[in-house]
Amino acid sequence: MNMPERVSPRDMLDIIFANRNRSYGAYLLRREYPATMRRALGWGMLLIGSFIFVPQLITALAAALPSENVYDAEYVSMAPPPIEVITPPPPVIETPPPPSRSTIAFPPPLVVTNDQPEEAPTAVDVILDSDAEVSSKTTEGDVDAPPDLGEVNTEVLYVEAPAPKEDNTTYDLAGVQKPPTFPGGEYDLLKFLAENIHYPAMARDAGISGNVAITFVVNKDGSVSDAQVLKDIGGGCGKEAMRVIALMPRWSPGEANSHPVKVRFTLPVRFRLE
Repeated sequence: MNMPERVSPRDMLDIIFANRNRSYGAYLLRREYPATMRRALGWGMLLIGSFIFVPQLITALAAALPSENVYDAEYVSMAPPPIEVITPPPPVIETPPPPSRSTIAFPPPLVVTNDQPEEAPTAVDVILDSDAEVSSKTTEGDVDAPPDLGEVNTEVLYVEAPAPKEDNTTYDLAGVQKPPTFPGGEYDLLKFLAENIHYPAMARDAGISGNVAITFVVNKDGSVSDAQVLKDIGGGCGKEAMRVIALMPRWSPGEANSHPVKVRFTLPVRFRLE
């Protein structure tokens, strides 16, 4: 058995282009193709290797090189030294005392004994005609000098207004400008009484009905105190009215002269059988 003879690619190319135009270009391209592929593969591998190994090589070289001592210089801006300015003290100017005015003696009369010589007082006419000030002794000075007022107190005095006196007077409704009022007004007062008054059983059994008059004081803070029964119809109605008065909330206090005051208030509480 005969084995087929192996033909190289170059010989195969010559066989294919045996009767063809080899200068056309295809023959040269096929002939140079293997060499071109080998060069391209080599350059490609070289380029890829450079991307991979060059950074590692640079890092290794940098680590192997001796490091240089680098000193960071810090520049501090220094302010110029302060200049001490010595200010001489102001000269002391002594102010001469103001000239004193002339005075003329006019001492008060003295009681002397007969053995003591009495000094003749200055005549009144002389004093009236003189421009000097009247004093206990006569001195020479400047008549036109200003009068000596003595030491003048330069402190500013603040006069505080006196605190208003607390008015604890209990007024009646006619003596105040603003009467005390129940929170919400008269309607809420009647509603409060209706909701809180319980008709006494004794008065209900006895058929007692009518108005109980209660007087009490509305204080400055609106609280209710000093409640009293002015008129009672019996059957425990007065006691029940007093109990409800003690449950009242704070009122709006009455006012006199724009200040809260205590006001006595009289309230009729009605008991009616249905």
